Amino acid sequence: MIKHFTLKLTTYDLADKKIKELLVANPSQDYTLTVVEKSEKRSIPANNAYQAWIPAISDVLGLTIPEATCYIKLHFGLPILLADDYMGHLIGEGLQAKGYFQLSYEQQMQEMIKLPVTRLFDTPMHKRLRDDLQYYFGNLGLNLEYKK
Repeated sequence: MIKHFTLKLTTYDLADKKIKELLVANPSQDYTLTVVEKSEKRSIPANNAYQAWIPAISDVLGLTIPEATCYIKLHFGLPILLADDYMGHLIGEGLQAKGYFQLSYEQQMQEMIKLPVTRLFDTPMHKRLRDDLQYYFGNLGLNLEYKK
């Protein structure tokens, strides 16, 4: 099975190879192939799962929900955003010009209230955030699951 494969000109050969492997492994099986434009917007369930985790994360951290949201944005979201090939440079320069990186930890946390971080994420960035949160807080004993 091939799911959630991003097809572009640069990945076409890999897609072709995966399809051939699938067909060779199961020659009598019929498949349906659908190619649609990829949406850069996150799904509502992904957003809802993330939002539902924040109260549990705030309990583990001993923070209020707004503080936990800022903590997540600072420690998990901002590194993802800054690592992005396009937005990382723009956001990083803006923060540098504002003197953000010279602020104290408390001041940086306060700035997270105003700074859009996760709302700038595309789908892969938001998935990375959710995966990172599950891994990190899972190691602290908090099981962050997707509710059906």
